[in-house]
Amino acid sequence: MGIFKAYDIRGLYPEELDEELAEKIGLAAGNFFGGKTIVVGRDMRRSGPALAEALIRGLTRAGKDVVDIGSVTTPMVTFAVARYGYDAGLMVTASHNPAKYNGIKLTAKGAEPVSYDTGINQIEEMVASGNLPEAPTKGSVTSRDILADYIEHLLTAARDIHGLKVVIDAGNGMAGMLMPPLFEKLDCELVPLYFDLDGTFPHHEANPLKPENIVDLQKKVVEVGADVGVAFDGDGDRVAFVDERGEAISCDLITALIAREVLKDDPGAHIIYDLRSSWVVREEIEAAGGKPVISRVGHSFIKRMMRQKDAAFGGELSGHYYFRENFYCDSGAFALLKVLSLLSTAGKPLSELVRPLKRYYASGEINSEVEDKDAKIEELARLYAAGEAHRLDGLTVEFRDWWFNVRPSNTEPVLRLVVEAKSPERMAAMRDQLLARIRRPFAIRKVLFPTDFSEFATKTFPKAVALAEDYGAELHVLHVVQTPEMLTQFEAVLPVADATFVAEMEKNAREQIEKVVSDDLRRRLEVKTALRSGVAFLEIVRYAKDEGIDLIVIPTHGHTGLRHALFGSVAEKVIRKAPCAVLSIRPDGHDPEAV
Repeated sequence: MGIFKAYDIRGLYPEELDEELAEKIGLAAGNFFGGKTIVVGRDMRRSGPALAEALIRGLTRAGKDVVDIGSVTTPMVTFAVARYGYDAGLMVTASHNPAKYNGIKLTAKGAEPVSYDTGINQIEEMVASGNLPEAPTKGSVTSRDILADYIEHLLTAARDIHGLKVVIDAGNGMAGMLMPPLFEKLDCELVPLYFDLDGTFPHHEANPLKPENIVDLQKKVVEVGADVGVAFDGDGDRVAFVDERGEAISCDLITALIAREVLKDDPGAHIIYDLRSSWVVREEIEAAGGKPVISRVGHSFIKRMMRQKDAAFGGELSGHYYFRENFYCDSGAFALLKVLSLLSTAGKPLSELVRPLKRYYASGEINSEVEDKDAKIEELARLYAAGEAHRLDGLTVEFRDWWFNVRPSNTEPVLRLVVEAKSPERMAAMRDQLLARIRRPFAIRKVLFPTDFSEFATKTFPKAVALAEDYGAELHVLHVVQTPEMLTQFEAVLPVADATFVAEMEKNAREQIEKVVSDDLRRRLEVKTALRSGVAFLEIVRYAKDEGIDLIVIPTHGHTGLRHALFGSVAEKVIRKAPCAVLSIRPDGHDPEAV
């Protein structure tokens, strides 16, 4: 089923996820999780109450006792599991997705993350198979208000916060419920923006990473002279920041700022950051005496690594921030309090704190639709093999003055690209080069150039080389030795030459083909040479099939004599019979023609 994603369950309501399916998911989750008690929360979406009620029915049919904590942020469910020792937590939310979506996020005992590989897949299998056993006795349902306890927990992140004016855009999401009682405990002026809980998102999507969604926040910060602007996503686990001038701050720079503050209290601690983050994050962690640890993208990976390394803090480019003090989990509100604390103690505007961190120039994450994601990543790996590469998540390649990461979406035919460089010009050039290569319609792994050693073949060969270099492809150079019985004008059979004559022809051809492929070319490309004997077009086609060639680049002399009128040129025959694309290069300034 398409709604069971890498990190949660999510789909259109009610077309993909309705009450009937939610109840089955609850029954499956009740069988999957051990223990007795599961906490359930929901966000402000209009379908939330009905879906939560159905989910709870399924859990109780599985014999689980349910604690209903009502409308909450996702981090509040995680907090409840960790603080009160519940056996699992389910949150009905679609996070930042538009109003027509809803979904379910899952947390295991101890606030351990549940991803597709660690549980969602098993829940999907149970639902799909109908293997949903019920307990002999239904579980109970109780309600609990955890807001006061959660705010008390959040305040442990606050350090002498005072005298700040803060604009917060809740995007009509759950932060609008949490921020007012939290700020009652702070010596700050809160300027609310879109605090009314409204799952239709009447003002903008509750996704703070889209520039169009923070325009109102940026204007309000400047209008009221605020010290900082803050935007939350729909379920309150992600957060983004705007400085006092209304300029958006990249989330990885916030990671660097918070990391420095955390390391003051915990010198030498491990700090986790995702591999899309700026070079500056690693540099700042090291400069502050911390141990930087790079991670795959995704909350389940980072939460797991936080525990493995006993890391003090972790940050993602997506605006998720993780804290050991918060059970190794993410919380937008916890991150907010950390930033307000450092602003209060620094005595400088946020723009001045961030300015020294703007040492590099980043593209942001750019999505491209790609049919064969794996093939495209391998193509890029060949093209950028001169850099230092790793495959932690997709492909990351670093050079002296720039780097990039390209990784596949878990759910869509999409590749996500991030580029960073030491100058804006270099970043723009490499971003555009990579996007052009990512978005071209097909991958070319192997290019075949058949040569007859003619002058025109010699002139055409650089075009095949250029194509192979542009795609990072293997270059195959093939010569077909046409034995004497194949050489008459109309391909009539002559007496077969003796073996010595044929061997001499092949020897001469081998020497010629090695002259075509220089040592310099072999250093630049992976080149394979080959000789075959027989009818030229047949051997070219057979070789292409045998070697899995993606593109044949073939010179055509453009002759028009009686032989070509009756039988066609070698290039024409290859075009008709080839198992792959053919690019025929025509003489006398004709443009290449792709077939």
